[in-house]
Amino acid sequence: MPELATRVASALVLAALAIGAALISPWTFLLLVIAASCVIAWEWGRLTRGDGSDRIAIVQMIGVALALTLVAFGRPALALGALGLTALAIAAASAGTQSLPWALAGLAYAAFPGAALIWLRSDAALGAVAMLYLLAVASTTDTAAYATGRLIGGPKLAPRISPHKTWSGFAAGLLGPALVGVAFAAYLGGTTAAWLAFVSVALALACQIGDLIESAVKRRFGTKDMSALIPGHGGLLDRIDSLLLAAVLAALIALRDPANPASGLLIW
Repeated sequence: MPELATRVASALVLAALAIGAALISPWTFLLLVIAASCVIAWEWGRLTRGDGSDRIAIVQMIGVALALTLVAFGRPALALGALGLTALAIAAASAGTQSLPWALAGLAYAAFPGAALIWLRSDAALGAVAMLYLLAVASTTDTAAYATGRLIGGPKLAPRISPHKTWSGFAAGLLGPALVGVAFAAYLGGTTAAWLAFVSVALALACQIGDLIESAVKRRFGTKDMSALIPGHGGLLDRIDSLLLAAVLAALIALRDPANPASGLLIW
């Protein structure tokens, strides 16, 4: 119970920060995402290279911060160029080592989800609502899967990757977000409950895959937590791993169809 209470308290603080930053303005949200992405780069380097403050991590942080800022100013092509130059700098810094593939993976892990989140939030009319929806889906997925797995248990989902995850938790982690989609559809109007429930299940599936990917990487390097930054959770990546892949999928779903402007937002 003390561990669960600590976990819940940490989750509430992080949720308040994310929701507050998303609601205040796109620029406060940009600052939060840049800070989180830099922490991700640090934690990834700490895990894969044993050093989160080396020159590779510094190059990653600078490149990611620049790319995310360019996305916020509506310059995605320049952002991709900045990431390309960052990748070249990382390759130069990794010369003679075996860490290059992991370093490039860390760059992508820090940059693309952050860019997706910033792009989703940038819509003047519905960006804040879209972010609240995405955060609600990710949080419900985590909570429903964790609570159901602890209370009901049952067959393991992927015992070699994450021994505590269960099929019952996996199912609950899909059902809960579907209900979130129905609730948002009822609140917003202009969209069907069936569509938003379907989108929510797809995003929840991405959440759980993202969680398993991070668990597999941690198992590959023989560690339980990415860091000890967040009481009850470990590292920031341990807390938001499920959000990252879901953010990228949400941005892909939300890509505008030039022939149908009404398809331009995730919640439409």
